[in-house]
Amino acid sequence: MNCNPLQTTLQSPRHSIQLKNPIVPASGTFGNGSIVHSLYDINQLGAVLTKSITVEPRSGNPSPRIYETPSGLLNSVGLENKGLPWFLEEVQPFLLSLETSKWVSIAGFTIEEFETLAHVMDTLPIDALEVNVSCPNIHANGVQFCQNMAVLEETLRRVRKATHHFLIAKIALETNPLSQALDIIEQENFDAVCIGNTIRGIAIDAETRKPFFHKIFAGLSGPAIKPIALRVVWEAYDSHPTLPIIGCGGIQCASDVIEFLAAGATSVEVGTLNLVDPFILPRLIQDLETYCCTHQIDLPNTIGSAHHSLR
Repeated sequence: MNCNPLQTTLQSPRHSIQLKNPIVPASGTFGNGSIVHSLYDINQLGAVLTKSITVEPRSGNPSPRIYETPSGLLNSVGLENKGLPWFLEEVQPFLLSLETSKWVSIAGFTIEEFETLAHVMDTLPIDALEVNVSCPNIHANGVQFCQNMAVLEETLRRVRKATHHFLIAKIALETNPLSQALDIIEQENFDAVCIGNTIRGIAIDAETRKPFFHKIFAGLSGPAIKPIALRVVWEAYDSHPTLPIIGCGGIQCASDVIEFLAAGATSVEVGTLNLVDPFILPRLIQDLETYCCTHQIDLPNTIGSAHHSLR
């Protein structure tokens, strides 16, 4: 075994990022890290990923925003954040002070907004940009960028031209056709894909018989979506085995992480469980170390192993 059996590498033809372990907080469930850093040293994480930043401040969607479901929750937050100037002034100094891999999530509602954000972030000494192309495109009737292949292609092309950073495309679990989207991600020289975001759902108030959320639709996350996320990771690895995958969806224990790696992910993002247990991430790291010791392996040896077992 290596001195660090959890170390993993996101490797593309253009860039590579070495992580001390595969555990990353999902964007939007960890703030920008400073509050959690007061609870434990977040430098022990494989990477720290910020909440999605937009060009202009956003107040987000009206309340209510959260609805608990069996084994998960629906959220309709609406990418609330204080905008790019605030990020540069208030968040950037803390992020750059960290001693682990530093990732920034960007979100736009037009192609031009994505391009602007990528251009500005290009000047910062960060390690990766996660491009949230599961946002709604306001010029295409709100359809997610990752669901319109022509728009996805143009968006990724312009973002790639705007920055030299390691680029991660974050797509929806419902992206269709998946293989075509992954083709575009590779062709436009993105370095990895995050699979994926929430699944659209709704809640209805039984007393009023009206939709619970102002926007009607909301995003389902948590353990309920894990089998679906695992399936999409499997399909992505099966069709694009050289594209690094970051698996996301319903992870709550070390065995969940192992399942995502065995399905083909190189690292994982943990989201909803951060809202339940703020100490979940260091516990996962500790439990993964125990797993590697018990099985006498380096964790990267598990990547894609479920596929290999069929050969």
